[in-house]
Amino acid sequence: MAILSKIAGISLPYNCYEVGHTWHPDCNTAALILGASAFREGLKIYFPLYVITLFLRGKLSLDGCMNVLTNAFTSSAFLGFHGLGVIFFSCLLRKLLGRYYFLSYFYIPSFITSFLALLIERKNRRLPLAIYVTNVATETILRMAATRGILKPVPNAEIYLFSILMAINLYIAKKYGYSEDVVSSIFKFILGDNEARKNVKSQQEKDLSSPSSYSLLEKAVLCGMRLKEEVGTSLLQKMWSTIRHPSCPHDYSCFLYCLQGFLRPFLIGFVALSASRCLSFGKKLISDPSKLFSLLFEKRNLSLGLFLGGFGATFRIINCLLRWYFAKDHASYAIPAALLGGLFMKFYPSSTISLYLMWKTMEKGYLIGMEKGALPHIKCFTPLLYSVSTALLFHVAVLEAHNLKPAYFQFLTKVTHNRLFTVNHHALDIFGTQSSKLFPDSWPELDHRYTSRIFQECVLLWLIH
Repeated sequence: MAILSKIAGISLPYNCYEVGHTWHPDCNTAALILGASAFREGLKIYFPLYVITLFLRGKLSLDGCMNVLTNAFTSSAFLGFHGLGVIFFSCLLRKLLGRYYFLSYFYIPSFITSFLALLIERKNRRLPLAIYVTNVATETILRMAATRGILKPVPNAEIYLFSILMAINLYIAKKYGYSEDVVSSIFKFILGDNEARKNVKSQQEKDLSSPSSYSLLEKAVLCGMRLKEEVGTSLLQKMWSTIRHPSCPHDYSCFLYCLQGFLRPFLIGFVALSASRCLSFGKKLISDPSKLFSLLFEKRNLSLGLFLGGFGATFRIINCLLRWYFAKDHASYAIPAALLGGLFMKFYPSSTISLYLMWKTMEKGYLIGMEKGALPHIKCFTPLLYSVSTALLFHVAVLEAHNLKPAYFQFLTKVTHNRLFTVNHHALDIFGTQSSKLFPDSWPELDHRYTSRIFQECVLLWLIH
């Protein structure tokens, strides 16, 4: 309570132009400028995204094009309202309270703004946005706790967390099947759905002469298997083509099944990250195409492939070995398989992936509990979760930007055209959050006609010291 009283008691007597919207002295104009910047950047982000989505779905029509325009405008307005509202409500609170306090400076204005902004966005995007910002906010809280000495970083904590969460999710998938959420779709795309069948039937020798329902890759594999059956005589060839336990859910040999478990995720991870890197360096590649080879084979691109491939192969190998040993299939095999496979995150450690998976697992658990009547349905839960998390991120971005995730810092810098970080950080140091740590030489250029006498006196004292 003493700490809370101390924080509540600290205040800034300066006006909002002196420590807030330093780019323009008028509150309404400053809010409109920031809102317009966010809206323009939103169009640059969302319009190409929705166009690509439209092409991938293959639903090219007049209605589809109109939906792209509508959705891009809606999402951009959602982003623009953040810029407009956070300045408007910050100035409004200062006028009502007479000065700035720790929470009234940015957290409370950001909370109100985020709550209202989410109502602008489309309903199907609200929960994913809430989960995303909560994930980033969780990582930010951990950074803040480490900076304050409250928590000590645990080596490889994200790897252990990922392994445990994957064991939980894949056990559920193996026992009950995949659900329709985003995470399950990602698992199905990367790992396949053989291990997630609800009822694993006892597999007998199948007729390999009618593979009409198989994918192109599986057809090629089966053709190779038939060829090897006709020609091959060695034990290795038999292992490659036919050896599979009757309880295994896959249609070809365990050897090929495990090999595919590595190759498919490896290629997905490598291609996805390589394509992302090429897009981010688009202009440089156009001017110098010779950089393409070095960009494609960066260690980071291969690391993601090794992480995903290692996990996929290990998961399948452990499941097949346990089926051979116990002569049956069981959902519990997913637990040791995922725990061991998760260790391959060492190649590509990512707290973002682990925390996102944690929140998606909690979301799934809450929805299951709510369906069974064990947990209550909380009205406005999604906008509240989004508002609490986004307000924390905006608050930290201004008062202690050194604890913000670098990628999110860059995003806010781009969206606001760096205006969010031109606030008077040296004046905000009074709150004890080291606001000026990243901006030691950053002093706003203010028109002294709109500054107060007390601020001018304080500036003189700062210059003397």
